[in-house]
Formats: sequence, C-alpha cells, structure tokens
Amino acid sequence: MKNNGFWLSFEAIISMALLGLLLSVPLQETRPGLENLHIFKKENDLLLLWTKNTVKLEEMKKDFETAFPNKSGTVYFDAEKIAIGEPTEKAISSKVIFFRQMQKHELRIVVFKNDFS
Repeated sequence: MKNNGFWLSFEAIISMALLGLLLSVPLQETRPGLENLHIFKKENDLLLLWTKNTVKLEEMKKDFETAFPNKSGTVYFDAEKIAIGEPTEKAISSKVIFFRQMQKHELRIVVFKNDFS
C-alpha cells in the first residue's frame, strides 16, 4: 500500500513539472498573416494594369494611393521616380520589365510598411 502512494505522488510531481514547462514556453507574439501576400498581389495587379495601358506618372500615383491607402511607397518607371509618403525600413517590392513598340521599359513598385509581421 505504501508503494502505491509513492507512485501517485511521483506521477503528480512529473505532471506538475510538465505543466510548468508548458506554461513557461513563450507564446507566439505575432500571428503570421496574409497581409504581405495581399500587398504583393495588389502590386502585381497594378503592374499588370500599367503595362497593358499607357498611363502617366500622375495617374500611377493616384492608382497607388487608391490601392494602398495610408501606406507610403515609391513608383519607378524607367528613369523617373514618384515618392509617395515617407519611406520606412521595411518594404515589399515588385518589378516588371516589358517591351512596348520595341523599346524596353522597367516598372517597379515599392510599398513601405510601418509594422511587419
């Protein structure tokens, strides 16, 4: 009978130790989300739209502000650059090279983020 009590106490000690270990493991502070993928998809949609149609830089700026409200970024078209808002340290960028009337063009969008997950 004394032996049964010993094993029950030993099992309780191990269970409490495992519970303590599980509670001491740090939880994931930020949840991985799909926000970065969503931004990347929007960038590629804008690039596709701009490569199909001849648009001016001012129209590109308006499209950027519509697609990315409250975000800053930069649009590069060949040697021209449009800065929208203030740049930050982290960004997501997309780039396309296309030919129109046998001339090579390069178009790039950079979206700056305040909080990366």
